[in-house]
Amino acid sequence: MTDIQKTENKDVEQTPNHVQLVLEPHQRPKSVSKWILLSVQHVFAMFGATVLVPMIINQFANQQVINISMALFCSGIGTLIYIGLTSAKVPIYLGSSFSYMTVMGTGYADWKNAIFIAAFAVGAVYVIVGFIIHWTGSQWVKKVFSPIVIGPIIIIIGMSAVSSTLKNLGLWSNERGGEIDNGDGTHYPQWLAILIGVFTILVAAVCVLKAKMFFKAIPILMALAFGYLITIILHFAFKSQGISLINTSLITDVSSWEWYPSFKNVFDVKASSILPAMVSIVPISMITMTEHLGEHINIGSLTNRDYIKNPGISRTLMADGVSIMVAGIIGGPVNATYAENTSVVGMTRVASVWAVGLAAIFATAMSFIAPINQIISMIPKPVMGGIGLILFGMISSNGVKILIDGKVNFLNAKNIFVISITLGIGIGLGVTDTQISVGENGFKFTGLFLATIAGVLLNILLPDQINDGVFNIKLINKFKNKEFVKEKNKKSRKNK
Repeated sequence: MTDIQKTENKDVEQTPNHVQLVLEPHQRPKSVSKWILLSVQHVFAMFGATVLVPMIINQFANQQVINISMALFCSGIGTLIYIGLTSAKVPIYLGSSFSYMTVMGTGYADWKNAIFIAAFAVGAVYVIVGFIIHWTGSQWVKKVFSPIVIGPIIIIIGMSAVSSTLKNLGLWSNERGGEIDNGDGTHYPQWLAILIGVFTILVAAVCVLKAKMFFKAIPILMALAFGYLITIILHFAFKSQGISLINTSLITDVSSWEWYPSFKNVFDVKASSILPAMVSIVPISMITMTEHLGEHINIGSLTNRDYIKNPGISRTLMADGVSIMVAGIIGGPVNATYAENTSVVGMTRVASVWAVGLAAIFATAMSFIAPINQIISMIPKPVMGGIGLILFGMISSNGVKILIDGKVNFLNAKNIFVISITLGIGIGLGVTDTQISVGENGFKFTGLFLATIAGVLLNILLPDQINDGVFNIKLINKFKNKEFVKEKNKKSRKNK
């Protein structure tokens, strides 16, 4: 056994539900071809969400603010920065965050490049919070975010994305006549979308359950490939009937190709716009830091490691923060840890940081290769719906696993109350995509953030004992004890 392996094994948590990994985080795939395929799988997992963020920002702004190439560039460079600053210990991928896109898009008309200064400030907040945790220790983080809180949070992260996935699958459609029109030139019957999605899911299931050797490790890539292929065949087979499953203009319209990232001089900005932009954008970091913590606990449970301890949540926050600062200073979107890629690790049991790192290099290179981006952008929505249902469902199931591994006692009324309220708020608001607006500056509280706050407060304030009620809260206990002492002193003085 090498010195590296000995060091890594010290970080491995031996639990009754120990996950047997195909590749540990420090291990590199044995052959270059396998390494490439494992990395391409990560690229496909992150691509759909990453490129969607700049598209939505531009839609809100009614002009191009960030192009797809810039999102890919910041995703790749950001992940490489993260890997470097965490000593390549965590198989996490960073992609464009959905939490900031609405306010960045709507605010661009008034604030212009100040939105990128605010994005830089978001990264600075991450770094500052990381330093605070480094100085105070991470024990309080573990105590506040115990399994009865973090388990439901992970479930919410997965369930919040289910509605968009089901829409892609055709299972969340209110279209009349069972016809789906995506507004991009693609339109098809609802039953056909469901059929393609089910086929894609079955391919992934067969790979995981029945495939031999290496194919077992790339179920997402195989499902995408076969789903894409069957959709191309169906597209041309039903074309005469007016059915269009693929937006071929993405590859035929060369004028729409983007060959390089939309770098900006972010210092070309009005000073008066900086403060309003920061007031609107920076507070969202409270929400995304919560997601950051949840993702690292999640990936830790999938890889038998405690990343809160090693490399430390302080270090991962600072690494994430630096990547966001770099994205902001060049005019890119804010980065965030990606649950899709975490699910790939969980499904394949391939936790190699080498695979994630090469995926980041591919993403960076792709930001300068337009045809590849266009081909990937053409992946049919029903195929992505099938893949998404698997990935996001796995995230939620891992939240259940965290509750089981944490040996949460469901006979304890407190635990049931915390879990029920957290799930109710998070899934209810998340699935319906409902957000609580504050003021007129576009700042919104997501279901995940509100659920996290509720879960943490209930976990801290409610009594630990079963059915002891509100009178077992520590503050009330102290008051009761003081009153008892006073009463005892009165009786002793009377006796004297």
